Order: sequence, then structure tokens, then C-alpha cells
Amino acid sequence: MEEEDYDDLQNHSENDPDLTGPESVIADNTRMLFESAPQEKLPAGEKDRIWNRVIAYAQIPKADTGKRLFRLASWYRVAAVVTLVLLAGVGYKLLKRPASDVMKQAAASVSIESTETRLMLADSRTINLKGENSDVVYQHDLIRIDSSGVEKNVSPAQKHGLNTLVVPYGKRSRITLSDGTKIWLNSGSRLVYPSEFAEGNREVYLDGQAYFAVAHDTDRPFYVQTDHMDIKVLGTEFDISSYGDDNKVSAVLAKGSIELLTQKDSFWGGQRSKMVPGTRAVYDEISRRAQIDKVNVDECISWKDGYLIAHHQTLNEVFKKLSRYYKYDFTIRDAEVGLETFSGYLDLHEDIDQMVISLADATSLKYHKSERRLIFEKKDISPE
Repeated sequence: MEEEDYDDLQNHSENDPDLTGPESVIADNTRMLFESAPQEKLPAGEKDRIWNRVIAYAQIPKADTGKRLFRLASWYRVAAVVTLVLLAGVGYKLLKRPASDVMKQAAASVSIESTETRLMLADSRTINLKGENSDVVYQHDLIRIDSSGVEKNVSPAQKHGLNTLVVPYGKRSRITLSDGTKIWLNSGSRLVYPSEFAEGNREVYLDGQAYFAVAHDTDRPFYVQTDHMDIKVLGTEFDISSYGDDNKVSAVLAKGSIELLTQKDSFWGGQRSKMVPGTRAVYDEISRRAQIDKVNVDECISWKDGYLIAHHQTLNEVFKKLSRYYKYDFTIRDAEVGLETFSGYLDLHEDIDQMVISLADATSLKYHKSERRLIFEKKDISPE
């Protein structure tokens, strides 16, 4: 759509002296919608898509659009179509915002920086979970915490209220939701969910990384909301990584099938794609494109069992994962070394000192430790 065409629509809506009654209302609505549309942060190309729909819905041949469209068709007919199209897009976005926005706000209100995993209940109670690995189980009106047998009652008035499980760097947690769905949360993750799912869809929000084993329920689809990708599933197992400090979101499907929704801020509701087991979808927030490839699922989900399996991953990627897992700052002195690839197996059950020795041997790097910082560099090669 050309800029002059936008101007034509606006000029006709503002200056046509013959506008009366319904036509005037259409003109005002059209003008207001076009003025408000930029506030919806329409991505590049969205207005062109609107224009193409206007042409299609108004049944105006594209060949005529270059001859000043508004001389061939009454402008208010087109304006009415534009109004309906814009309202459809805005209406869709407004309808889908509330649940995910509330969940996102709940997660953002709690800092990830902490020494302990925290369970923030809907009734404002906070429970600190001990140990590097914690376990939370929702069962009827009770919350069972770890193997210690500690139990907390779910407030009847807050059954459908939102809880937040916050797992800081250096910790992991597993949670069983009221429907039987099991979720393994990796370090630096936040999960927002209700104590009990209401009728209809089952929805949770994730910031970080988690492995889901979703309980099958044909009548109630399960949705995982993240900032840039949503996943719809009936019953399956998959991993999703959506850290705030990454510019990519990934989903790995182990079993079953899932549907992805990307480009969520698109005026028309985003792009949908389906995955099959053994594949990974990576959505790049910068290019706004998703790519699906075959992968080794065991390698991608090994973290939940306490291992890191890497196959031709850059040292930068490996060190970032280890930083989150151990809550240490892994630094490579030479930027070029960080781009070198690593293939191997690391046992994350080992303490940090033993794991780093294994890592240094496997990468032929030397390191020194300063408080919670590990600095790596190439070993000096002495002449023989």
C-alpha cells in the first residue's frame, strides 16, 4: 500500500462535504482506527496485509489500484471494509491479552535473584524450598513439598488464583500440577499457574526453561505461554527454553504433537505451525522467523536428569548453560575461543570444582577461580 493511498483515505474521511449519518460514523471510526493502529505496534508489512484484504473484501481489481482507487469506488465502501478489518484485528488482540498479560505480570513481579527456590501462593503466602532440587506436588486441596512430607492447604477462595514458582540460578525444581502434568524447571526459571485449572483451557506461563510431561485431556487443551512463543497441546512431552536474556525461543518435542504460535504481536494473531517428535523449533526474535529441524532429543533434554550432552555446540553456548546451572560466571578471555565447538558429556551432579576439572581437560583450556567467577583461556604451548 502506497503512502498516498493512506493519505487519500484520511483526506476523504476528513474533507468530504457530502458525508452524513452512517457515512460520517464510518469515516470517524476509520480515522480513529488508523490513528490508533501504530500504538498496537504493528510489525513492518502489517498495513500492507490490511490493504490487500481491503482490496479483496471490497472486490476491487488490483489492476485498478494504480488509477487512484477512490475515483473508481466510493471511498466510504472501502472505509467500511477497513474499519471491519481493523476491528477484527484489534478485537482479536484484545481478547487474547488478559490471561497471558496477568500471568506475565505475576512472573515479572518476582525477582529471579535469590538463594532459595520460592513458592509464591495466590493467598500471598511464600514458602522457601530447601536444597538444590525441590519437589512440589498439588494433590486435591493439599500441596506436598519435597519428600519431607510437609503439606500446605490450598485456600478454597484461591483455587483458581495464580501461584508462582521461582527457581533461582543454581537450583532446579519439579512440580506436579493438579491435573497430573509434571514439569521440570531449570535454573533461572519462573512458572505461573493456578492451584486448580478452571473449566476450559489449561494455561501456564513460563520464563526460563522447563520440560513438560502434560497429562492428556482431550476436552481441555494445555497452553504454555511465553513472551514470544505459545504452545498448544493435548497430552505430550516437550522442552521449551524462553530466557529473558536470550534472543531466541526454542521448543523440542519428545512425544506426541504440539502446535506453536509465533509472531504473537502480529495484527492478525501470529503464525501457527505443528511439530512432530524428534524436532526442534527455534524462533528468532530479531528476524521474527521460526525454523524447525530434526535434533537428538536426549541431548536437548539431558539437563533435567542432571547431565549436559553437547554436540558441536559453541563454548559460549555451553558456558551460558553452566552459568545458569551452577550460578557461576563462566568467562572466556579470548572471544574467538568462545566460538570454538565442544562435543562431550558433563555430569552436573558433580560439584563445581570437579565438573570444571573435567571441562578443562575436555576443552584443553586452563582456568582460574575467583569467588563465583571462572575465567578460561588457552593453555600456553611450550616449545619442545
